[in-house]
This record gives sequence, C-alpha cells and structure tokens, in this order.
Amino acid sequence: MQIETKYLGQVDIIEENIKNFEMGILGFEDEHEFVLLEIPNNNHFRFLQSIHTSYIAFLVVNPWDFFEDYDVEIPDEELKRLGIFPNQEHQMTIYNIVTLGDTLKESTVNLLAPVLINLKDKKGKQFILNDTVYTTKHKLFSQEIGE
Repeated sequence: MQIETKYLGQVDIIEENIKNFEMGILGFEDEHEFVLLEIPNNNHFRFLQSIHTSYIAFLVVNPWDFFEDYDVEIPDEELKRLGIFPNQEHQMTIYNIVTLGDTLKESTVNLLAPVLINLKDKKGKQFILNDTVYTTKHKLFSQEIGE
C-alpha cells in the first residue's frame, strides 16, 4: 500500500504495520491509523505518520536514547486497555514526541505524554502521566552540542 507522507514523499507500507489509535493523538483525535517510518541514515528518530492525512506526522524518539533515567509508570488498567497484561511488557514500545526548535539544540521532547504501542495487537495510545516531574518541553540535548 502506498501513502503520501509529510517528510518522505510517497512510501510503501505494509498494512500489517498500521497502528490503530482508537482515541487518536492529543490534538488529533480524529486520526486513528498511523505507521512508524524509519528515517534513512538515522537510528534515533522516526516518524509517526497518519496513513490518511499526509501532513500529520510526528517526530518521535525512544526516550531512553536521550534520557537514561526516564521513569514511566503506566497503570495496569491503561495497559489492559491496550491488551498488555502483566509479564507482557516486552510486547510494548514507548515513544515520545519531539518538537523541533530553530536548531537541534533548541528542540524539546514531551516526556509527560508518552506514546504507547502494543507491538502484537498494533494498538496505540498517548497517555498523560500523573504525579510526575516530567513536562511537555524537556530539552532534547541537556548540554551544548559538542561539549
């Protein structure tokens, strides 16, 4: 299946790789089907691209690539809604949405609302953490690039 994307032009996707976000992404609640797209020559960033609306794409990262101490606790009832049960955490992956600044140094990442994906059932959900120190705008790079 071919889709038009915001940043990569037309790409071929495998329908089995489509993730269903029943409630959409915050601010885009009417978009329910997304695919994760790799960025050529980049191991840290991916696009979470709507398969229906080409201009809706989110730059995402694995939070532990940039924040080793990121501690996210998802209540069991939220995990169950995604079809993830105790001892099945390996069937889930977590991404966080990046907001690009004028420079990469000024870019931020939303650690408050991680994107959870059930790898087996292809279900996704953005979840807002409770009782946490995380915000929507953590510097992606905490120190000067090159230091």
